[in-house]
Amino acid sequence: MPFKIILPVSLVLFAACANAQTTVQKAFGVGLELGAPSNSIYTIGFGGSGKAEMPLSSSISLTFTAGYTSFYYKNTLIGSASKQTPGGFIPLKAGLKYFFSQGVYVEAEGGDVIETNYDKHNLFTYAVGPGFVIPAGKNAGIDLGFRYESWGRNRLKQTGIRAAYRFGW
Repeated sequence: MPFKIILPVSLVLFAACANAQTTVQKAFGVGLELGAPSNSIYTIGFGGSGKAEMPLSSSISLTFTAGYTSFYYKNTLIGSASKQTPGGFIPLKAGLKYFFSQGVYVEAEGGDVIETNYDKHNLFTYAVGPGFVIPAGKNAGIDLGFRYESWGRNRLKQTGIRAAYRFGW
């Protein structure tokens, strides 16, 4: 369901802004992550991440993202009043960010997610979605990104939201 929403929104943004010009700069952002899993053993995920962006052209950046996310289990799985320790994950991703116009982009990433507790699996991940950078100074902005993300052969599918402070240099 979330993918059915994110993909059409991305295509509409692409069609509306395809002829616009933009200039990409080196940037780094630090942000908060919110994950809403679908058909999962988890209810919600919270975390933080850092993202570096290196320009490849006037409208395309190479991105590198690293962070930490905790996913909380559904109470019905436990079957008792005791709380289970959240699942901890370290996502490490690289990707491309394409700016349609000043501040409007779509991004695709792939990489690895390392489970930090329980089974300690390494899970392949991919993510795609649109975003917006709202200017907050000469070389700074608030980056709001939305994505559909899948971890490890459908082990976890989620709609993710990232709100970050982004600054260029």
